[in-house]
Amino acid sequence: MIYGFDDRDASRRHDLATLATDIRVRVLNVSAAGCLLETNRELEIGTVATLRLTFAGGDFEDTVQVVRCQEIKGAGVYQVGTTFLTTAAPSIESLRYLIRREEGRSSGYIRLVRKD
Repeated sequence: MIYGFDDRDASRRHDLATLATDIRVRVLNVSAAGCLLETNRELEIGTVATLRLTFAGGDFEDTVQVVRCQEIKGAGVYQVGTTFLTTAAPSIESLRYLIRREEGRSSGYIRLVRKD
């Protein structure tokens, strides 16, 4: 018997490996609570993943959970809503740290057009 493969005692079973898949995403929206992503692949609600972004020359990552996945008909893409899972305090490499750091630095304007 190989230790960990005996189905009679599942409580003694250990994970020996994890299979990971990288999926390219486009970030549509980011907030302190999570991200709205776009991808060409459907993701199951409840899926937990590591989201890694490159921004301003640095790599930032956090653990997220899929809370919504909606197909955009005719576009061949899915919009995926995620929420950050707080598995550790925000570190200098975390997305949550980046969002807090950049909060308020972005500015723009909105032009209102009068309807006369």
